[in-house]
Amino acid sequence: MIKLTGAQRVLLAAGSAVGALANPLRGDLVATLGETTGTAALMKMRQKMRMNKIGLEILKDRPRVTEETMDISYLSTLPTNTFGYHYYCFMHDNGLSAQRASTKFVEDEELAYVMTRYRENHDFLHTLTGLGVTVPEEICLKWYEMVQTELPMCYLSAAFGPIPLPLSEKQFLLSKQIPWGLACGRASAFFMNIYFERELEHDINDMRRRYKISVAPNNIST
Repeated sequence: MIKLTGAQRVLLAAGSAVGALANPLRGDLVATLGETTGTAALMKMRQKMRMNKIGLEILKDRPRVTEETMDISYLSTLPTNTFGYHYYCFMHDNGLSAQRASTKFVEDEELAYVMTRYRENHDFLHTLTGLGVTVPEEICLKWYEMVQTELPMCYLSAAFGPIPLPLSEKQFLLSKQIPWGLACGRASAFFMNIYFERELEHDINDMRRRYKISVAPNNIST
């Protein structure tokens, strides 16, 4: 953990904000912005977790999603209707690693874990919502995360990410994907209170029903 003075935090937040505005999909800059500006949102997220039985358990257990803790080979053998098998397919098909960048600039240990857990839940959300890793799909998921977390970095990506998109993708995002993100974000369970590791062997559609997380529109031709 890197401790910052007030002035250093302001400068780092400003610098990362400028860079992220220029390229809202620069993950490193958005992550730094999230850590240096997200304290209030992280405190709200932690409070929601503390008020929920499963969320509180997650805070106590502090599970991590890493290459070591996620047995991809095992997940590939699960029945095809399971959340774990769908997660395996998402990670394998997109050549992704479960490893996420460590949290550097959040000094409170528990809040740092909340930020880490948020990041490590991201691919689980891709799996549940059926969203891939194209730029429009990532922006669509950011709208959902924005409603759920209120993290400033989500607002930034959601608002400025669509700017460089082709007109057809912007229109689909505005007419289909953003409305889905807002509606699903409001209707679904707080995803930070989902113990995803315990759901791997469960039916994915049953999960979607229980947590009220619907599949997002992700095909511009439909």
